Amino acid sequence: MSKEKECIVLLERLLNQSRQDKLMYLNAADKQDLPTFKRFFNQQALYRNRMFNELSARLSDFGIEAEDILLKRPDIRQLMGASPKRDKTNPFAKCLAQDQLFQKHLISLIQLDDTGNVDGYRKLLTKIEESIETNQLFAIEVTAKSLSSPDFL
Repeated sequence: MSKEKECIVLLERLLNQSRQDKLMYLNAADKQDLPTFKRFFNQQALYRNRMFNELSARLSDFGIEAEDILLKRPDIRQLMGASPKRDKTNPFAKCLAQDQLFQKHLISLIQLDDTGNVDGYRKLLTKIEESIETNQLFAIEVTAKSLSSPDFL
């Protein structure tokens, strides 16, 4: 497969993932009571929306529109539906796993792309790395608090 096609495939994956991750972060924010956690999740959702727009612009450089490649259109009612009971899983761990996958694909794209977009991708990588670091810290905090107080989550 040519470099250009590999870049397009990676951009498509990242575009779909940034869209899904935005919804995941918004859903996590809706389930939070602590303002610090709610603010973090909402901020990350905003970053994912910006990433989606930037990746969409990069795809349009290749002559592909974002609407053409949104393969999985998740049911927003399902993703954003407020559940009356609390999810007992650590939302930071789930978000962390998704961010690490995004990071992996983004690093691959940086290594492949020779079109001059690398600086833009590195800015996205910096945001993802910051998110990973914060997610790890919050995941540890949530785990520690849930061990000391089972009703915390």
